[in-house]
Amino acid sequence: MHGLVHKTLKEYVVDRTDDATWDMIVDRADLEPTLYLPVSYYDDAEIDAILETLSGMATQDRRAIERDVGRTLAPNLLSTFSAHVSPDWEASDLLAELERVYDDVETATDDASLPAISSRLESDHGVVTYETHRDTTYCGMAHGVLEGVVAAFDGDATVTETACVDDEADKCRFRVDLE
Repeated sequence: MHGLVHKTLKEYVVDRTDDATWDMIVDRADLEPTLYLPVSYYDDAEIDAILETLSGMATQDRRAIERDVGRTLAPNLLSTFSAHVSPDWEASDLLAELERVYDDVETATDDASLPAISSRLESDHGVVTYETHRDTTYCGMAHGVLEGVVAAFDGDATVTETACVDDEADKCRFRVDLE
């Protein structure tokens, strides 16, 4: 997985707790301490181990933590890949262009192993579909990233999960209600 995800997860934990808690989570997850570089790639198993350990220590379940991490990750993704989006866009523009932006990012990111994303804009809402080849679906994180990205373009839009592979659907689907 892209190092930006690992780095953001660490920042998420440290910002809400402290460095000592991060070190404890890494130790309990049986991982080696790592300086995560946003432009490198790391094993998905590290994210899984950290999320499992964190959810075991927290009052939230893993999916809620993933979603919160996704919202935290969204601004970092937008900053990293800002050349592919227009700052003048609104949420509807983003939804209309999401597949093109995603294809551009995938092309620009060497060795990327990105999930499949599709998007369509309807009269008053958008529909985004997410499908991953990974062993872990990260649907909660996808939901949070979508919420964070949409909020950056239109703070009043609402993202609702309408289907999830964790609940036996073929893909995760999200409805984005535009205000």
